[in-house]
Amino acid sequence: MDNEFIKQGLELIKKADAAYLTTIDKNGFPSTRAMLNLKNRKQFPKLVDFMSQFDNDLTLFFTTNTSSTKVSQIINNAKVSVYYCDSKSWHGFMCQGEIEIVNDKSIKHSIWLDEWKIYYPDGKDSDDYAILKLKPSYIKSYYQFNQSDLVL
Repeated sequence: MDNEFIKQGLELIKKADAAYLTTIDKNGFPSTRAMLNLKNRKQFPKLVDFMSQFDNDLTLFFTTNTSSTKVSQIINNAKVSVYYCDSKSWHGFMCQGEIEIVNDKSIKHSIWLDEWKIYYPDGKDSDDYAILKLKPSYIKSYYQFNQSDLVL
């Protein structure tokens, strides 16, 4: 992937404060919430090496509670979108696809940060600690009054 808009999108992902994940609820309505942007290099410097290995295919990871509403929504309908933006430069980058719940302990352990014990008191092996993985099948970029999209 050498498209300029993909490179710009990756740069935005690496600095965006949050990722906005949209799932579909049981009534078919979109449900959006802010998620930790684990690819943000300033917020999560300990994850840079791990996350960098997934830059070429735009794979995204998120942490959440297994008991959360979003996980039950994903189990019922894995189609999601994730949006990153910089409101100052009017730059937005959307990724769509089917998200999966990761069961691979090596990935869960690689992403784990000890400060997350406030969310997952039982630690990285907690049944309530979940990792979500999205390898987008469609992306759309808005930048400098230009819009680009690509089916991957």
